[in-house]
Amino acid sequence: MKILGGLPLMHQPGEKWTYGLNTDLLGYLIEVVSGMSLDEFFKKKIFEPLGMRDTYFYLPKEKRNRLAILYTEDSTKHIIKDGETYELNGVIYVNYPDMDGTYYSGGGGLSSTAYDYSIFMQMLLNGGEYNGKKILSRSSLRMMTSNQIGDIDFGDDKFGLGFGIVTEKGAAKTPVSAGTFSWGGMFSSSYWIDPKEKIIAQLFLQQFPNSHGDIHDKFKALVYQAIDN
Repeated sequence: MKILGGLPLMHQPGEKWTYGLNTDLLGYLIEVVSGMSLDEFFKKKIFEPLGMRDTYFYLPKEKRNRLAILYTEDSTKHIIKDGETYELNGVIYVNYPDMDGTYYSGGGGLSSTAYDYSIFMQMLLNGGEYNGKKILSRSSLRMMTSNQIGDIDFGDDKFGLGFGIVTEKGAAKTPVSAGTFSWGGMFSSSYWIDPKEKIIAQLFLQQFPNSHGDIHDKFKALVYQAIDN
């Protein structure tokens, strides 16, 4: 964080939207304020209260055989098993949860299951509570799911605190409701939470790259076609 503090910004705050290390800084601030490592804080304050028993930065040895295989595409777009590493602005270890690591990134790095993450999503849909355990206040959740980038160009939608936010304009082109918040992962995972329709949904494929990226939009269409009032 000391090194990060000495680096120049890519642009002035509020000028445009760029992926950054701001959430990594927030993770370190949590460690300073709480006196706990980030993995310990998450475990005690989020995972254990919610019953998320399979979410870690680095998998325990007894669970490493459950780590999902990452797939990729060959030159003919056929799906094949990926290697251990690949180059994308530096070396990325695709099986890093299988290591004994000590770096806990606030901006990413958790490994989980679809079931565990559905619990987390249900907590958000419930207004910050799940099975009697209060994780977030309603005001915090409101801020997280509100437009935090003003008039900055983000296509038809906006960005909150960690989520893309569907606007009325965006909802006119997709079956999800305005106010839906969502995001996705590098390995072709996607999820969304629609408070109006009371829907949580996720689609995890474990593939990079994915030339059939439209499958996520098709999945959304199928989910909403299944609604029967």
